[in-house]
Amino acid sequence: MVSAIIIFLSKRRLLLLLLVVVIGGGLLFHKPFGRLLYPFPYREIIEMNAEFAGVDPQLVAALIYVESKFKPDAESRRGARGLMQLMPETALWVSEQKGLSHQVDELFEPEVNLKLGIWYLAYLFREFDGDRVLVLAAYNAGWSKVKEWLASGAWEGKVNDLHRIPYLETRRYVTKIMRTYYLYRYLY
Repeated sequence: MVSAIIIFLSKRRLLLLLLVVVIGGGLLFHKPFGRLLYPFPYREIIEMNAEFAGVDPQLVAALIYVESKFKPDAESRRGARGLMQLMPETALWVSEQKGLSHQVDELFEPEVNLKLGIWYLAYLFREFDGDRVLVLAAYNAGWSKVKEWLASGAWEGKVNDLHRIPYLETRRYVTKIMRTYYLYRYLY
């Protein structure tokens, strides 16, 4: 039956039909397919903590996707741990600020990691007057480094001058998270 249809249709019509099916299917299934590529596990916990902290949950999801691909047991070469890749020193500082006591091994527990990481992200938003680009750079390089770059004029802290961020890793990090953030905003 299929071969009869193919014989009936000319090559041009077959290509046109194929194009319509691909485009039509793409329009119908692009978000579900995109969500397979960019999942949002732990969404409920992220949204709850993000709402409490006043942080965009899609930005948190993008950061986690870039940092750990949502693997709770992720650990970097430098020792950053868990979903949000918190350094143990940062997690300890955040715990002290919040009046909590957490052990370093607890950073692999999603609930603990998300609570501390999202609080820290909210702290950076307060430190940098809500500037997403500065916050992401500080999350990667450290807030004191970013303040140093701004004070010295090495970087103005704007999206259009990301190329002037002194650390290549931070430059790439901010770009990658911003790109991923817009995907998460679209998909979710």
